[in-house]
Amino acid sequence: MKPLDIKDFEGTNDDVIENISDVFKNTIIDVNQNVDRPPLAISIGFDDKAYAGTHYPLKFGSMGNISLITGQEKSRKTFVKSLIEACAFGGKSNFYTDTLEIKGYLGDKYLISIDTEQSLYDAVMTSKRVPHMVGTMPDNYISLMWREKTTKERLQLLEWLYMESSYKENLGMVVLDGVVDCVQDFNSLTECKDFTEKLMKYTSITNSHLCGLLHLNPNGDKLRGHLGTILGQKAEMVMIVENKGEYSECRCKVVRGGKPFKDFTIRIDDDWMPFISDDLEQNHIL
Repeated sequence: MKPLDIKDFEGTNDDVIENISDVFKNTIIDVNQNVDRPPLAISIGFDDKAYAGTHYPLKFGSMGNISLITGQEKSRKTFVKSLIEACAFGGKSNFYTDTLEIKGYLGDKYLISIDTEQSLYDAVMTSKRVPHMVGTMPDNYISLMWREKTTKERLQLLEWLYMESSYKENLGMVVLDGVVDCVQDFNSLTECKDFTEKLMKYTSITNSHLCGLLHLNPNGDKLRGHLGTILGQKAEMVMIVENKGEYSECRCKVVRGGKPFKDFTIRIDDDWMPFISDDLEQNHIL
């Protein structure tokens, strides 16, 4: 048997930072600098309390950060995603939100929606919800279907989108419906940590927002696997969507650097479009 050698446990040259002294100096924070608060990507409602006479919007997500929409299977997470996407563009989407204002701040930046699990029919029908609710097809809306791609291919496509594509300079928001399909093993601590670090790098470099959809563990509010644990720690906002039968309840589990938005409920109309319902108010009356 070959004796153990400490060199067998040492990292490769790829792990070594060249000019580490310079890299270290570049990470020092200047506490005297003035840094603006990251601009919002999406907000949901307004703070009840006014500051200097202004009721500020409550954030769903901001530029350079990550948010998560979570829930059990068939909780209508994808319908909530469609509502958020439509409201990012405005138009006639306010017809579906009742008195709750869900507002986007993307301007002319791209919103790219990625689906990793639905069939072609379902992916197309989901994509059609956005222009239907907005009232027109936004020029800066792109819907992608990655169901037939392998995990490695999805990672390569994400890397290209953020680091090389013509969209990278004008990215506003990427919605990844099927975060779990971008890792081989959602319980691999190393793989999930590496993937999360990539998402943090991508959103930081492009100063864009990423919203991921991820299942909860059965019969609980804990995000699934090591992937959910790590992403949940890094996300600035985690929304939970819970199936209540004929409607779903949406609530803010955690939010960083602000107040949580108020709970709301959605139903699906005869055209299979999500809309904000008054079920919470009805329950309070009862």
